Amino acid sequence: MRELGAFDVASGIESTFSEIVELSGKCRFSDCSHIKEKGCAVLAALEKGTIEAKQYDNFLRMVKESEYYSMSYLEKRKKDKDFGKMVKSVKKTMDIK
Repeated sequence: MRELGAFDVASGIESTFSEIVELSGKCRFSDCSHIKEKGCAVLAALEKGTIEAKQYDNFLRMVKESEYYSMSYLEKRKKDKDFGKMVKSVKKTMDIK
């Protein structure tokens, strides 16, 4: 999917995952990530079985992809550089050559 790019993913997420998007409006916090926050209506529905775990996982993946494509070139480059630094640090800590 990254090779093709994502065009207007936000509207696709809203229509494909309309039930989750609707539940997200009932979360305690408006900037809820639906991963670990207390008062998250999406996580509550997941625990109750109102939404399926597979649907929830797909929703999170699509949101992550959407965020990736909304990043500028410089933001993506910085993210890649930071990841490289982290890998180098871990290798040094573990004494891997």
